Amino acid sequence: MKARFFVLAVSAVCVSTNASLVRELHAGSVRSVLPSSANAKTLLSATTRHREWVNIGTDLAPAFAFVVYPERADKAPALLLTAKDQSSTPLLRAVADQFAGEGFVGIVPDAPAGLDAAARYVRTVPAVSTTAAWLDIDFAHSHAQVATADSAVGHFALTPEEWPQIVQYLSHATRNSFAAAGQQGHGAASPRMIPGLGDKLPNLPASYHTATATLARSKLKKEYVDITLGDLKLRTWVEYPTGNGKTGVVIVMQHGVGLDDWMRSVADQIAADGFIAVAPDAWSGTGPNGGNRDSFQFDDDAMRAAARITADETQRRYKAARDWALKLPRANGKSGSIGFCAGGGNSFRFAGEVPELNAAVVFYGTPPSEELVKKINAPVLGFYGENDARVTATVEPTVELMKRLAKPYEPHIYPKVTHSFVYFQDLSVNRDAVADAWPRVAAFYNKNLR
Repeated sequence: MKARFFVLAVSAVCVSTNASLVRELHAGSVRSVLPSSANAKTLLSATTRHREWVNIGTDLAPAFAFVVYPERADKAPALLLTAKDQSSTPLLRAVADQFAGEGFVGIVPDAPAGLDAAARYVRTVPAVSTTAAWLDIDFAHSHAQVATADSAVGHFALTPEEWPQIVQYLSHATRNSFAAAGQQGHGAASPRMIPGLGDKLPNLPASYHTATATLARSKLKKEYVDITLGDLKLRTWVEYPTGNGKTGVVIVMQHGVGLDDWMRSVADQIAADGFIAVAPDAWSGTGPNGGNRDSFQFDDDAMRAAARITADETQRRYKAARDWALKLPRANGKSGSIGFCAGGGNSFRFAGEVPELNAAVVFYGTPPSEELVKKINAPVLGFYGENDARVTATVEPTVELMKRLAKPYEPHIYPKVTHSFVYFQDLSVNRDAVADAWPRVAAFYNKNLR
């Protein structure tokens, strides 16, 4: 990709009141707000957009960047964000998230020196178009300077009043078609419909609204166990189906924010469907003073701390959970996996890492390398949203690869559905996708794990 970079240095005048946030949300065609230091972590925890930490360096010299993606089906321009003399602060990441709300893929290197590595990384992302911009924030001097690759073209103050102008300038400079795509129903931020706490069907998993209440009402046997893995105590949530008969084990792999109430509610649904659900905290030991996922107040802090757990180490932890679970008295010797977001990718990879696996379910996760795909023996069932180009762009090549290698793979792509649609069932038509997908999951496990 030959990127077209635009340099933008902006001031640090930020809004901090709910009234200002509401006004900005309704300012013309702009969907985003200008974050403040006070509300940055709250915005990052509440966002419906997919974000992740990625290694943009090498295994020997790792360098990390925060990446956040828009909800759109087509390719998006990239926006690299830096702040003078600063690393990736929560405020800068919140600004990136708000630009993702405008249709950009936001990339924030963890240090200013990581800009070149981030620019190289952008070229590898299937969801990124051939245009890009660079937003450089000077918080100390509170001034704004806008320049193309050739010459300076203007100045901006980053105030609530000027924010829409900056968004529109960057959209024009990068030929961002997000607004037009939204008018067609395939790109704009999805409308919300908030269900009540009791609005959960018994045969479908909870949404983030109903997760905590679902756990509180569940009558199934459940417990935390610590699985010994060298010097690590792998904190693991386990739920059992009713009765005493033997059944299959399902390793539940956490989504991008870790083992939270929602992931435990998914384990509850799997147990309700008749299987032993084992949900490890893959981020065990990464918290303050060696704590686990639940020792963090904010999702954003947990995600950043866990970024240094490698993909290989993550798989090692899931393998240890499976080995432990297969020794349970009620385990019938068969095992499957399921994962969402990052966990979806881990579930797909797990099928290659553990050729003895009997079934793998992937919710909006990317495939592993071809070398690992060659080792897969288990059937793979996948579910994806159309407005999730980063992941869904990988489905067709994966279909071709799995077919060429004679590996069973059944993907389902749902129109106008977002990333994390099982979690955000209140977005757009996501609930309809869940109603179609989960009965397929239950039937898939009944066929392969009984």
